Amino acid sequence: MTEPTGAHAAVGPNAPRISVIVPTWNEAKYLPALFESLRRQTVRPDELLVADSGSSDGTAEVARAAGAIVLEGERRGPGEGRNRGAAAAAGDALLFVDADCLLPSNLIESVFLALGDPAVVGGATGFAPASGRWIERSLFYLANAYQRAMTIWGIPHNAGYCFFFRKAAFEALGGIREDLVLNETHDLAIRSRSIGRFVLLPIMVETSMRRFRTYGYLRTILQEYVASTILYYATGRSPRELFRPAPAR
Repeated sequence: MTEPTGAHAAVGPNAPRISVIVPTWNEAKYLPALFESLRRQTVRPDELLVADSGSSDGTAEVARAAGAIVLEGERRGPGEGRNRGAAAAAGDALLFVDADCLLPSNLIESVFLALGDPAVVGGATGFAPASGRWIERSLFYLANAYQRAMTIWGIPHNAGYCFFFRKAAFEALGGIREDLVLNETHDLAIRSRSIGRFVLLPIMVETSMRRFRTYGYLRTILQEYVASTILYYATGRSPRELFRPAPAR
């Protein structure tokens, strides 16, 4: 994506180049809204990369029509897709966004401003349910409070919907652990403590509730979130034989 002249100047003359990375598998339905929210940014990204994993619904075509660089690959999970995008990115900063997110117009500007502090190596946003019902808004309120509390207590938390890292820091950390099918973004945030600060931006991205509505609130919360997180903190793992979160479309 081409950035308008002078956009970097709005956040400082030495602002890093930023690459937006979106991992996908059959996301043609959601990508247009995400791309529209990127076009409305007060500061535009330098490039948009879509790390696709064998989509059969026209995802790659939708992405190319929007000006994205499409990186084809096998279906090995979003962690691998994010790593693939990071390896190909030309930017100094990497912004990872899920395909079913809607971004506030000041997201990228906020990332630039956060990275103005040289001690900051990465961070994440808050998250809210798109067209959420009251129970969904309540659940996300609690999840955001947990993410904030854990980060304040020195255990950075990253739900994974939308987060960023300096590319040098991401590479120094070895990227995302592809053996983790869940909690891989939490793991990356926790490991980042060894090289700098992980911060939470005071803004919200909206995300779809498709997993909750497809598989039910109880199963999604207890199995994919609570149980997997407890096991991760206890063992550092989230085994594929126990957690196989099927994509909801």
